[in-house]
Amino acid sequence: MSRAKYRAPAARAPSSSSQTGLAGGIVRYGAHLWVLALSILLGGLVPIGIHHQLQDAAATTASDTALARAGMHADGMLKPYTSAARAEQLRPVTTYAVLPGDSIGSIAARAGLRVETVLQVNHLVSGDQLVRGEVLALPPIDGSMVPVEPGQSLVQIATALRLDPAVVRDLNNLALGAPLPAELFVPDVSTEQLPRRITPAAPTDTRHHLVRFLWPTHGTITTYFLPWHPGLDIANAYGTAERAADGGKVVFAGWGSYGIYVQIDHGNGFTTVYGHMQEVLVAAGQLVQPGQLIGYMGATGRATGSHCHFEIRYHGVPQNPLDYLP
Repeated sequence: MSRAKYRAPAARAPSSSSQTGLAGGIVRYGAHLWVLALSILLGGLVPIGIHHQLQDAAATTASDTALARAGMHADGMLKPYTSAARAEQLRPVTTYAVLPGDSIGSIAARAGLRVETVLQVNHLVSGDQLVRGEVLALPPIDGSMVPVEPGQSLVQIATALRLDPAVVRDLNNLALGAPLPAELFVPDVSTEQLPRRITPAAPTDTRHHLVRFLWPTHGTITTYFLPWHPGLDIANAYGTAERAADGGKVVFAGWGSYGIYVQIDHGNGFTTVYGHMQEVLVAAGQLVQPGQLIGYMGATGRATGSHCHFEIRYHGVPQNPLDYLP
């Protein structure tokens, strides 16, 4: 029986697939070298790019930085105050050192404030020239300074203005129980956002607690009743309707100390004044009803913007309108 002879397998010529694999390995090896070289190159360039970005960020002007600390958003505007907003949404009043080229108008615009706010808060008048290094107070929102009388508490002041004491405290960066400064910053507030008084069930002898008058218009209270300001300033657009706060007889309608204004005698010791109108729709001697349209808001006389200067007088003595309005 013949034995089968073992024959070693014959050597085979390389196939096309094995040639392709060899070539691919060479290509992949070259790619790895290329990636490694690119990584080394970028490793040197990226820090340079980051350095330039940091330089660009640091190039922000000192003026921009100071205004940002005053509470500006990226677009240069601030959220308006609402009675429901808590003070944690607002920054306290901050300071800003005037730089070359600054003006009251440019500072106010960049801080998102009215020029009148910057003037009033810093006890300036229109036309004042700023000095480099002069320090200005910049509140986070529009408002004004009100004086603190001896013995007054923060709660008393805020309550009289129908504001949240916590908001006033935080805006002025005051700790609980801290002594009050000579003045407090209070925010502008819309007439629509003020808490309404409840009419007493039965009249009392104290006239201050009777809700007697209607709001003469709607808008934003920009100046409160103060020792040097015998009424409320309620700002809104030109042509906003103004109405009689109560029935009575028109005793003046025309041009006078408040530009174009109307004065109404209500026949019970009270008179009301509506100043800086654009146009009046009533005449002296005319009887008007509560809520009757008497004219349109304007900025006649000594006024920096469209608003109604509203006064309530009792036997000729100016009263705080907030004591009589709902």
